[in-house]
Amino acid sequence: MLHQRYANLVYSITYRVLNDATAAEEAMQDTFLKVWQSAPTFDGSRGAPIAWLSRIARNTAIDYTRLRARRVAVDDTFDIEDGRMLPLPDGWQDRERTEALRQALSLLPSEQERVLALAYFGGLSQSDIADQLKIPLGTVKTRMRIGLQKLREAWFSA
Repeated sequence: MLHQRYANLVYSITYRVLNDATAAEEAMQDTFLKVWQSAPTFDGSRGAPIAWLSRIARNTAIDYTRLRARRVAVDDTFDIEDGRMLPLPDGWQDRERTEALRQALSLLPSEQERVLALAYFGGLSQSDIADQLKIPLGTVKTRMRIGLQKLREAWFSA
């Protein structure tokens, strides 16, 4: 009943923020899911239900905007051909250390290199990485931990 009554309103709010019909529909679905999950915490003394619903819709759409911006930045970091990280910039002052880091990164298995690059060069959280790569969060954490250990060993042995 809530969805029937307010779907058009929620869609218009999310579309206004996202300016993309598909993303607005996804954000609308997430909005109603969030409303359903947080319904017990609604406090009518703090405002009207429509204002609460509208705020959730707006915040969900803004979250989608941030997520899209992150994904665009991350997509620019990777070579589409094989998913490996592109070379680091050559402008570093300490060329030997730069080369050592490149070498250490190149020795990592691609799945470890990818999660580290998404985290450190793409700015994604571990949860975002799991979502983007469609792998369990525990797998992301394990790959990061092992990758960082290997990098540390390679870095200090160089």
